[in-house]
Amino acid sequence: MWVNPEEVLLASALWMTERANPYFILQKRKGHGDGGGGLAGLLVGTLDVVLDSSARVAPYRILYQTPDSLVYWTIAHGNILPPAGFPEERRVLCF
Repeated sequence: MWVNPEEVLLASALWMTERANPYFILQKRKGHGDGGGGLAGLLVGTLDVVLDSSARVAPYRILYQTPDSLVYWTIAHGNILPPAGFPEERRVLCF
């Protein structure tokens, strides 16, 4: 789901990068869908419940970053893995 862009201070604190290009990063929540879950799944699940019990964090998100910036922006999140592929660079520059 597309969301209003929100600035992200730590892009990889509780997230693993699945795919990346110079403009977009597809990330998966650590401990989500790892089969047994393990310690990472328990830790992330506990943090989610303790910090905000009313909101569930989507397991996938897409971040946007311009090549000359250190700031990331969340532009989408969802419960299923999006189709494999990012927009071509020429299409991003037109946007």
